[in-house]
Amino acid sequence: MFQYIVRRLLIAIPVLFGVTVFSFFIVNLAPGNPVEMFVNPDTTQADIELKKEALGLNDPIYVQYVRWLGNLVQGDFGYSFSTYEPVLNMVSSRIGPTLLLMGTALFVAYLIAIPIGVLSATKQYSWLDYLSTSVSFLGISIPHFFLGLGFIYIFAVQMHSLPTGGMNTLGSEGGFSDTFKHLIMPAMVLAAGIAGRMVRYVRSSMLDILGQDYLRTARSKGLREFFVINKHGFRNALIPIITVIGIDVSVLIGGAVVTEQIFQWPGLGQLTIQSIGSRDYPTLMAINFLAAIAVLSSNLLADIFYSVADPRIKYD
Repeated sequence: MFQYIVRRLLIAIPVLFGVTVFSFFIVNLAPGNPVEMFVNPDTTQADIELKKEALGLNDPIYVQYVRWLGNLVQGDFGYSFSTYEPVLNMVSSRIGPTLLLMGTALFVAYLIAIPIGVLSATKQYSWLDYLSTSVSFLGISIPHFFLGLGFIYIFAVQMHSLPTGGMNTLGSEGGFSDTFKHLIMPAMVLAAGIAGRMVRYVRSSMLDILGQDYLRTARSKGLREFFVINKHGFRNALIPIITVIGIDVSVLIGGAVVTEQIFQWPGLGQLTIQSIGSRDYPTLMAINFLAAIAVLSSNLLADIFYSVADPRIKYD
């Protein structure tokens, strides 16, 4: 296992390099540049050129990339083009809220979806199966921005039970209860799509397992149906489910960009939208780099959990 993890980490290095190359060129080829985003009527073309020269934007794009990569190797993400703060400080202050939102959304989604998926498979073609299938398709189909606006209208505008956005109430000292109330709606919006997909995967995976001979043997030995399903059946259905969990991290990252903007959640998703609007290349590159690491790490963890779920899987 250790040798396999080392090999995967070594493979991740060129993958990360390719991601940074692709991201850097795509970001820099976008229309506009950071200097032109902040000019005023009194700014002359000479001033613009001087500012571009100071930021290194007049250099060829491959020279800019090599300079950025050299700084990255030294642990330096550079300075923001819009706020002139160290990018590492900006990103570090936003990671916590994003991890809190994504972790809560994953927990809620799996807590709801896995039991429902198992029940839907064991009660195939029942009213519960049809209801869970319909609700899961609904969760998958509704866009995050539409669901988020709907939640704000119902729970904040009409019912006045939850805050419209942010992470804490302005002017308050915050605290767990205040943060929890602000977290409910964005976490539920993110969890909706994840739970909808997971219900379908769990149901499909369990249906493949329920007809196996070893489950019939377990039943013939007098084991209760609860233990047959959850101890023998569910564990053998975990492999495709773990695969989906690894993929869900990338889905969450994309969903967080929209959800955090709708609810003004102060995380990396909101920072991404702000950086795109201001053409803040160093900040965008730092966020892309961290997102790539998160996706690669989640896939590596999924491979490790394969062997935990099924001891027959050996990587040596």
